[in-house]
Amino acid sequence: MQDKMSYSPLVSLTPKDRLKTIFVRVIRKWEFRGINDDGPLQHIDLILADTQGSAIYAEIPPTEAEKHGRIIQPCQNYIMSRFRICNAKDYYKSVQAPYMLELTCHTRVSHTEEPGSFPNYVYNLTPFSELQQFVGDRKKFHDVLGILIEAAEPEWISFSNQPKPNLRRNILLRDATGNEVRVFLWGQKASAFNIDNLNDSSGPSPTTILLTGCLVKTFQGQLYLSGHSACHWYINPEIPESETLLQSVGSQNITVRKTGTPLEDLPVPQTQQNKEHLTLREMQDIDPYEFPEKGCMCTVTITRLIDASTWWFPSCNFCNKSCKQEGCDFICYECGTTNKFSYKYKLNFITSDGTEEAEMICFGEIGRRIVGKPVETVMRTPKGNDLLPLDVAGIASSKFTFTVLMTEKSYRVPKKSYRITSIVTAYGKQKITPSLSQNAPQSSQDIGTSDKEIAKVETISAASCPSSSQLYGLLTPTKTLPIQSMHLQTPEKSVLLSSKDADVQVVEDAEATNKSAKKRLYTSVMEAEKSKVPNKSSDKDMPDIPTELAKNDAAIPSLSTKMAEKQEPINQEKAIYGKGTKSSKK
Repeated sequence: MQDKMSYSPLVSLTPKDRLKTIFVRVIRKWEFRGINDDGPLQHIDLILADTQGSAIYAEIPPTEAEKHGRIIQPCQNYIMSRFRICNAKDYYKSVQAPYMLELTCHTRVSHTEEPGSFPNYVYNLTPFSELQQFVGDRKKFHDVLGILIEAAEPEWISFSNQPKPNLRRNILLRDATGNEVRVFLWGQKASAFNIDNLNDSSGPSPTTILLTGCLVKTFQGQLYLSGHSACHWYINPEIPESETLLQSVGSQNITVRKTGTPLEDLPVPQTQQNKEHLTLREMQDIDPYEFPEKGCMCTVTITRLIDASTWWFPSCNFCNKSCKQEGCDFICYECGTTNKFSYKYKLNFITSDGTEEAEMICFGEIGRRIVGKPVETVMRTPKGNDLLPLDVAGIASSKFTFTVLMTEKSYRVPKKSYRITSIVTAYGKQKITPSLSQNAPQSSQDIGTSDKEIAKVETISAASCPSSSQLYGLLTPTKTLPIQSMHLQTPEKSVLLSSKDADVQVVEDAEATNKSAKKRLYTSVMEAEKSKVPNKSSDKDMPDIPTELAKNDAAIPSLSTKMAEKQEPINQEKAIYGKGTKSSKK
């Protein structure tokens, strides 16, 4: 066991530190499995504190969850070494610290019974009166303290864009000034909140609750706190703020109202039936007024983004409408707020499934799941030649199963477009994107032409400029060379003509990759004359090549003039070029 004095304080850790050892207690631990807590494990989150009262956020990646996740438990002391220190995330921050700790396959973690004066709570309270300014803010989690007024039993809530219902519990808190705020606990947090041991209606003693890891949101104009996997609570915590809160209410008899029906008495919710799965061709054939009211599912591949649209927009934190910029301010004309916004995705792209192409659009969280990163992070990344961030441009050739609704624009134009309401399945990148030409007839009988005519048509089509649907249907858009980047001019080259024994040798520049116009013409003449020779074994039957080329003086006078010149000795050629023709080619 190391000497206690050799442990490094958490505040002293920097990204350059690699061999430091820390002595910490795990204050909180939770698993992040997506917004509904029912997806695959993405990472395990920890809040660590040392004996000096400092705290830091730590993360265990999914690859190391089996190794470290089962060892590390909350309210236990550990000695850790060989970890990584990196910059803290700029979103969903639980601790206001500049750095975070990452556990890797090389990290050493050992449980210890060594005592230490660790804090029992790590929190940073946000007053009820200041919650309004953080509506929609995802930069950090918020901690609140209040007196429990009401606690409802959990209930099942169904959403149109989710196949499974969610479990939700509703509680009500009040602060010292009488302000009240409602808290919604979701999923496992809703069922884990125990109200059996709370004071019943006859109990006069107030109950204080410290809630950590909440987000501030609004629903139908009403503010509330949302608690998912990162949310934790402490009933009647022993902190100075709790004692102050109890003193403010004095001898008031504040009872906890218990509402709702116990979960075991509620009927088992039924999973919503899957929506009809259609192809884009079938969706295009549906009249807009007969399109399914709850939408349908389709499996498509993103072929390209629509360049005319922006990929992000400032969204109002209260009504989710787009804010308009006026000078340095962003104003929402829907609810009249100023500079109360957050950046969200607005992705507009073309999709295909081999039967048809269709325009689709998505916003907010769906866009984040498609790109895979928060919009604020992508806004700071480098951009490509098309002024799109590489992460946004990289969604091309990605395949998904979406649930979609028809847009309002589809009622006014023949070509229909769709709004994505949820992502059912993500298949990842595809090597080949669907092409509409895959459904075209393949045999000559289907189109009434012979094989030679088909080959001729294919040759002409390949030589012509492809349409946008062909370009993005056959090739991945990110691998297509922009026309501005193509060099169309013929590379410079040096041509040397010399003759010996009636042979003409052409020496090209070693760096040139294409033949010059004169060389191509000379070669074509050679091939044409050779094709006339019935027996190539006899040199007497070969035509006089210089004589034949002399006939083309009118077409290529410079070439015929050089070929008509007398042959010069090989020694003179070596004197001019140094090491001869073969060396010149090198």
